[in-house]
Amino acid sequence: MPRTQSHPQLAYSLTDPLPNAKTPVVFVSGMGGVQAAWLLALRHFSSTRQALSYDHRGLGVSEYSPEPMEMVDYAADLVRLLDEVGIEQADFVGLSFGGRVLQELALGWPHRIRKLVLGGTSCGGVGHIPGDYAAVAAMLRGPELSEEEWLGLVIPAMFGRRYREAEETKMKNLARWWSRHPPDPRGLALQGAAYQRFDTSDRLQNIPHPTLILHGTDDRLSPGSNALYLVQHLPNARLHWLPEVGHSPNAEDPVRFHKEIQDFLDEAD
Repeated sequence: MPRTQSHPQLAYSLTDPLPNAKTPVVFVSGMGGVQAAWLLALRHFSSTRQALSYDHRGLGVSEYSPEPMEMVDYAADLVRLLDEVGIEQADFVGLSFGGRVLQELALGWPHRIRKLVLGGTSCGGVGHIPGDYAAVAAMLRGPELSEEEWLGLVIPAMFGRRYREAEETKMKNLARWWSRHPPDPRGLALQGAAYQRFDTSDRLQNIPHPTLILHGTDDRLSPGSNALYLVQHLPNARLHWLPEVGHSPNAEDPVRFHKEIQDFLDEAD
């Protein structure tokens, strides 16, 4: 797996460039998430455009660095990755923590963005409506959690009821895997601190990019009120609800998730 030459090194996956390809698309993961979660998305979009995913510093197989991080620093990490792979401008899709990173990217480096897709996220500050406290606290304790705690505390908040009931065996297997391969606690702690301090609530009006807000109606980690606040305060945004979907639309309903993104990105500016 390739990594950036600059440090801390970021591991990434980049599909091959295509002749006459559309604007590249970049996928940004949530807290504790890794690029493997975007495998289906890269496969889907790589037929028409170059697609990029990566691991945040201190997570997956990216390098850890101990200095404190703000959300804007994660956006700066993304910029140096774009510079190294030669992507000047792209469309961006971010879920949860990734959506927060993209808000800072849009504010600090607006010329790098054509269109934005924000899923299951918020702007922090006065515009943030907290979700399941117990699940968030458990996620930040990730390496300490037992298989039972992953299954009982985190998975019900990460996935909607319909998906959990249809994929009961998969949920148990996932809880077992997470208990044996938890996120690096150092990288997770950096993300958690940046998450707590993040606030773009008074700067949303400065994000002019066409923005699609995708939000599951069964999202317990980020209640739907967060999506309503974003669409009311971003000057060029629209909201699309994903019925009976929780906090992980890329896993719960990838066909619909990809279609909504593709339709939006393919629209004329």
